[in-house]
Amino acid sequence: MALNIAVTSSKTDLEKDAQSLANELDLPFTLDPAQYDFILQLTPKHLGLLKTGKKMLPLFVDFLSGKLSYRREHASLRNESLARALGLNHRTSPLIVDATAGLGRDSFILASLGFEIQLLERSPIIHALLEDGMNRARLNAHVAPIINRMHLTQTDAKIWLENSIDQPDIVYLDPMFPDRQKTALVKKEMQFFQDVLGHDLDAEELLSAALACAHKRVVVKRPRLADPINGPTPSFSMKGSSSRFDIYLTQE
Repeated sequence: MALNIAVTSSKTDLEKDAQSLANELDLPFTLDPAQYDFILQLTPKHLGLLKTGKKMLPLFVDFLSGKLSYRREHASLRNESLARALGLNHRTSPLIVDATAGLGRDSFILASLGFEIQLLERSPIIHALLEDGMNRARLNAHVAPIINRMHLTQTDAKIWLENSIDQPDIVYLDPMFPDRQKTALVKKEMQFFQDVLGHDLDAEELLSAALACAHKRVVVKRPRLADPINGPTPSFSMKGSSSRFDIYLTQE
């Protein structure tokens, strides 16, 4: 069933920009959001995703939020489990691909540690939210250098990996699975992602493409107690309180 979603604006002086966004995303522009299940609303502060008929705050990307700012300020190779799973150190400059970018938080932290990241996002809608958040964050002098290390592309990651000219050293995957419904993720975000993105039913194919492409390793984020993605057995895993990183070493 097709997603019933449209683009709108919170103010009349933003209608032209909202209409341009609707054209880019091949979505209708509306002044009557009630007839749609979801709306992308352009406001002076952000581009937000809302579910109509629900008294919920919009989902939007904010790299300047207090929680993310705290994490950025205290991030280090030692205390960031993702950095350890990726095998990162400051003696090298690996080509890292985040093949399931989502809201970009993991890539933001990696970029705050000084690494260049190629972000791939399949959903045009999520890509629009992420691009909006990155553009706004660039206006902050302290965060702009971090955002400039994040290189966002709207594409099917499997196709991108299969046709990549430059072989990435590391590929990171955080697929959406039905069994993640019971994890401690933010419920609103989880519901939005399930409704807008669906589940990554091609995760096995994406893992295969990543393994064929990555020069050094592929890292897959999974719920702590979930089975690995069907395919090769991980070389080893790193477990946290609610999630786990499955690491596949590809270097001979």
